Amino acid sequence: MMRLVRFVVCAGLAACASLGLVLAADAGSDRSSITLRGVVPPVCTVSVSASNASVDLIRGQSQVGVATVEEQCNAAGGYVVSVTSKNGGQLLRADGGGVGYSLRYGDASVGQNGSLSAERTATGDVRRSTLAVSVPANPEATAGDYEDIVTISIQAR
Repeated sequence: MMRLVRFVVCAGLAACASLGLVLAADAGSDRSSITLRGVVPPVCTVSVSASNASVDLIRGQSQVGVATVEEQCNAAGGYVVSVTSKNGGQLLRADGGGVGYSLRYGDASVGQNGSLSAERTATGDVRRSTLAVSVPANPEATAGDYEDIVTISIQAR
């Protein structure tokens, strides 16, 4: 008879213990949360591959490709590509004589002052454009080396 009582008491305690855990879980439940964040900074790059083309200043030439430009930017607001001439759209000799020229960058023309800004929508893809130069005929141009420096830059908006 003693065995039967022990079993009932042990079985009863096990049931009470299980019930107690369930009640404790319901009565003391809690919840926490965290916020996950990530940052992707704007990255804008431009690379220029010069074609080493030479322009005939005496006869003049139109739309001579002088470089291929690759631009890429992931800025959410888009970006701006700027083309500027150190000499304001003039090929200059060391002694100061000069010949004016104009540039075309992709679908945008650069005026005689040698500068332009092109606004772009960001896609994250590489965009390739040709930088081309046009020079009017200058049959009286003085002999010598003529030069200008054209700078292409990119900036997130």
